[in-house]
Amino acid sequence: MNDRATISAAVSTAVRTGNDFTQYVKILGRGKKGARSLTAEEAEHAMSLMLSGKVAPEQSGAFWMLIRIREETVEETVGFTKAARQHLSNKETLGIKVDLDWPAYAGKRNELPWFLLAALALANTGVKIVMHGHTFQGGNRMYVEHTINQLGLVVCHTRDQLKQELNEKQFAYMSLTSIDELLGGMMDLKYVLGLRSPVNTVVRVMNPFFADHSVHGVFHRGYDQLHLSACQQLGDTSVLVFRGGNGEAEINPERDVTLGKWQNGMATWSDWPKAEKEHKRLKDNLDLSRLTDHWRGDQLDQFGEQAVRQTIASVAGLIYGVASHEECLVLADDIWARRDKWYFDSVL
Repeated sequence: MNDRATISAAVSTAVRTGNDFTQYVKILGRGKKGARSLTAEEAEHAMSLMLSGKVAPEQSGAFWMLIRIREETVEETVGFTKAARQHLSNKETLGIKVDLDWPAYAGKRNELPWFLLAALALANTGVKIVMHGHTFQGGNRMYVEHTINQLGLVVCHTRDQLKQELNEKQFAYMSLTSIDELLGGMMDLKYVLGLRSPVNTVVRVMNPFFADHSVHGVFHRGYDQLHLSACQQLGDTSVLVFRGGNGEAEINPERDVTLGKWQNGMATWSDWPKAEKEHKRLKDNLDLSRLTDHWRGDQLDQFGEQAVRQTIASVAGLIYGVASHEECLVLADDIWARRDKWYFDSVL
């Protein structure tokens, strides 16, 4: 086939794919009376077309914003996630079992990412954790990747590197773009569109390395129910979701929290009362030494202590099948007491 024929075939394929995708834009945008949400099957097909890299940016932008106006449904989330998981399953496997999937995409606005200490303490006891996230430039949020870099921890760029970190330290972090450039590009549509898209939900639910357990932090009311319902339909085995600090999987000790859990084929909800009766956040002090000093035990951080303790308790309850808040706190205190206090000295 000559060059002209090759180009012509490529253009024809792109047009055909674009026409296939147009049907979904039409379904979503036919107006108040004509528009409807997508079925799970339609959402899966639409997402698979986008992940093929052959859908025009204008089409995907229109698609996501039409859904954003009314917010994604459970069925759409299920379809999008199925396509993402299928897409990721075609990549090189880790060849190692991951215990806990920890998406971290929201960023912290007015406090440090204490959930990182909770994850590292769990990893110190042998729980293999993969944390993944995405950094948006600008704004006033502190993303966990920045913190990991500043603390001298490794940001993994390849699956081999991820596997090595898991084997050596039981904790590894990888950015969404390193996991998959197409998904990273979808997240970066925020720069063009000015709004988050349902991709923010997909990357929290997708569990890219097929861990046994997953913890999701959400910000908006109702998204905890959406996540749990989607995970149920996806056939996931063990998921914890709650409205966390700034939308991260971190319990804000100054607020009551409702934990949603999907495990053993059953959804359960439990209410934990706030651990701090007074406001102890230090909004004007985002010095990372607060994290390392608290980890070493050099200085007790009043906000961080309960943020870490309650977060460990919630995740440990998921992993070890414990429901009682009091029993989860006992587990958390044991996990925290067993941490390697000199962990940061070995990497700084």
